[in-house]
Amino acid sequence: MGFFKSLLKKTKPEPAGYDFLEDFPDLYNGMKVEVLTPANALIFVGKLRILGNDLLEIRGESGGYLPRGLYNQPVKLRAFPREGDPFTLDGKVGANGHDFWRIEKLRYLQSSENRTFFRQMADTEGWVHPITSAKGQRFPCTVLDVSAGGARVLTEKLFELNSAFQLETAFLPGENPFTITCLVKRIQVRTKPGSPTKKFEYGCQFSDMSPREQDRLLQSIFTLQRKALRSRRDQ
Repeated sequence: MGFFKSLLKKTKPEPAGYDFLEDFPDLYNGMKVEVLTPANALIFVGKLRILGNDLLEIRGESGGYLPRGLYNQPVKLRAFPREGDPFTLDGKVGANGHDFWRIEKLRYLQSSENRTFFRQMADTEGWVHPITSAKGQRFPCTVLDVSAGGARVLTEKLFELNSAFQLETAFLPGENPFTITCLVKRIQVRTKPGSPTKKFEYGCQFSDMSPREQDRLLQSIFTLQRKALRSRRDQ
């Protein structure tokens, strides 16, 4: 009797949208993924469906036609779970059509790769607020690119390495601005020939983002990616 109870427990279906792969338990139906080349160039953004323990099907997040894939073409999948940090797998393209790609021969990449987020060009205006300065003091900036984990920010305000500031910006027209704590991890001085004015480019890591705000940021990044892909297709 215990054997049959155990068998029934193992064969009990998962709730809709949460079918898991045995070897890749972090994946589930409906998960958002970026499909990338091995050199991290974005191909498209989609949602996955599990077909087997070593087989995924990915369809475009907003429907429509997808780029044509080549059989056995190597790709990376950047997966964005509802909770926890994004992670990366690689695999090979199998059967594909105008509205789906199937990915097989899946493999987790090393943790160093999983800490690298895809960066999307932004070129949006915003403000930086020094955390240690007087309340209300702010300086204009340009957000050059953005990812789920950080951004490149250009401003005339000088910050020290490993210091922090608040970034205020909106990446899409009409959206509520983000206010994000940024940790300075890299500094590059940028000047124009003949100009005494210096600007500083900061490579920043985001800190203390709530899951809700990170999800909202991902939605903005996906929208920017779709616009960039559509623009390239229309050229």
